[in-house]
Amino acid sequence: MCEHHLLPFMGHAHVAYIPRGKVVGLSKLARIVEAFARRPQLQERLTLQIAEMLMTNLDAKGVGVIIEATHTCMTIRGVKKPGAVMVTSAMLGIFRSNLATRTEAVNLLTGGNR
Repeated sequence: MCEHHLLPFMGHAHVAYIPRGKVVGLSKLARIVEAFARRPQLQERLTLQIAEMLMTNLDAKGVGVIIEATHTCMTIRGVKKPGAVMVTSAMLGIFRSNLATRTEAVNLLTGGNR
């Protein structure tokens, strides 16, 4: 739910992490995304909150989060641009400091489209 317009935004959250020993189950990643997405939110903040939470709690070597979403405020009011997609990303740790690792993660997370 967009905190500016109180209208929903919908899309996909792509999450990658490189463990430093502690591995988490796949369902936990989905639950983390859902927990942050339930409150009124900005997509940019949502992306960073998920990445920071995983980085901190998993003590990961790196975390990458990419969110692709369509915003209802863009489709039903204002500019009325259905199909417009906003993409945000947060790269922490090795995903931020190592270009090769970041490129590999982005290609895996987005199917090589970016």
